[in-house]
Amino acid sequence: MPGPLAPAVARIIDGAYRTYRANQAFENSRTAAELAQLAVEIAERRKQIKETLRVTIEAMTREIEVKSSTFAVVDRGGNSTVSRRGQENITFKEYIERKVPFRPAISQVCTVALQMPIKVPRRIRKKIAGDTVPTTIEIALKQFTASLFFEAVDEALEWRSPLKAEPNYNGNSKKALLGEPVTRPKRFGSAVQPFWPRPKGLLAPDLVVVEYRQEPFETENVFAAVEIKFPGDWAVSKQMKRYVTLMTPETGINPAKIGKEKVALLRVPEDCVGFKAEEKNSSMKGNKNRR
Repeated sequence: MPGPLAPAVARIIDGAYRTYRANQAFENSRTAAELAQLAVEIAERRKQIKETLRVTIEAMTREIEVKSSTFAVVDRGGNSTVSRRGQENITFKEYIERKVPFRPAISQVCTVALQMPIKVPRRIRKKIAGDTVPTTIEIALKQFTASLFFEAVDEALEWRSPLKAEPNYNGNSKKALLGEPVTRPKRFGSAVQPFWPRPKGLLAPDLVVVEYRQEPFETENVFAAVEIKFPGDWAVSKQMKRYVTLMTPETGINPAKIGKEKVALLRVPEDCVGFKAEEKNSSMKGNKNRR
């Protein structure tokens, strides 16, 4: 099954690279040697990503007919004993400990995004010795990178992956915005940045795990709406409550409880499979996560 994945990942990386090159030409802030080094780095990353995700694709291909909740049973939840700042692990304890199907696969993708994020230049002005000087900095787009790779997995599985990256929902009606086929999220962005901008009034959890993979990702078919937080990007109660409201059914027994139990928080790398406590200090480094 590795065939469909390679072109999808290649298009994503190549598109981002072309955008990067175009921005760099406009900024005129890179040397030929630096651009050559970037090309080598991206080529190596493409190779690593293809190998990393191949096993995930093959496993999910064999499990198309299996309900996602089946895989939640073996999940141990996140590491609520670890806090990146303040009382985060206490405030969001139930969301951190939520059982999330496919945590190993999600961890793989997020770890790759954390270690090798797509980077883009941003022009800023800095004050140096009283003068305002234009300069360019690099912004690491970790969440954007993760979403692109989740989308690549979905495409390779002919849009039957249980993992849907940033699917859009109407904030009022709670209806999912479906693409073609109906298991594919509808996008409003560009080919390079499909996830943004999105029309006003829409909600898009970072990742949605559907229960039945061959059915649309309407909230009734969502097993877990996962908010992913990379280093420097902190969980916010208001945001979590919005997703709880989105996932709360209009009818049934104890709908508020059902809505809350569908929302999970996954901090990268703290709640990823294989995380060790001594990694905490290194995970705190880096700029605030941006899209």
